[in-house]
Amino acid sequence: MNSLLILAFIALVIFLISFIYIALKSRKIDSSPIDFPYIKLEALFTPAERSFFGLLKQMYGNEYEVLGKVRVADVMTPIKDMTRGEWQRAFNKISAKHFDFLLCSKSDLSVICAIELNDSSHNSKKRKERDAFLESACTAADLPLVQIKAQKAYTISDIKNSISPYLHLKSQSIPSFNDIEQLIKSNLQSDDRLCQKCGSTMSVKASKKGKNIGNEFWACSAFPKCRYIEDISTENEESLLKVISE
Repeated sequence: MNSLLILAFIALVIFLISFIYIALKSRKIDSSPIDFPYIKLEALFTPAERSFFGLLKQMYGNEYEVLGKVRVADVMTPIKDMTRGEWQRAFNKISAKHFDFLLCSKSDLSVICAIELNDSSHNSKKRKERDAFLESACTAADLPLVQIKAQKAYTISDIKNSISPYLHLKSQSIPSFNDIEQLIKSNLQSDDRLCQKCGSTMSVKASKKGKNIGNEFWACSAFPKCRYIEDISTENEESLLKVISE
């Protein structure tokens, strides 16, 4: 009888040891690091940011591109005249930061200004330090930074007063001579000009031989039935002066 009790006790001990070992091993496997510990966020913007984004799109979407959550390091970069260590430290300061919104040109996505929507979280000491750094960095990079206080409702005139000065400067930039020349050529190539002799449309041609080789002129599209031509050199100069004066 005693032998049976001893055997039963030994079996129980072995069972408990095995159970504890298996449990610990299973827990160890479950706690191992995951290769890709990520989940998708519900939305790119908070409700307040989404509301303001919609307002910006409504106000400026027809003329400009409005982008959101753009990394600062994708908009500016440290200067090249630095040691590798200095450059990396400067880059690290902007690599984990982002702009709330960017207002960009539709033609080439060049950045016109950055826009920060500041809610109550910006009142903390850490966020104030972050905002001060970002403002100084934008000033150094010659990038306009517009600070907008988050509100339940916005006055459109207030937002325009904050952003419009930078749009005005952009629109008043002086066009290059190449831009002016292309504008003139596009105007000259219009199908609206008609031949004064037969009424057909006129087009711009260039002389291929003779003393006037390379010179452009108006030619009737009915050539060779109609050989009417007009000189455009004087008109070119007048168009150039008109574009510059505008």
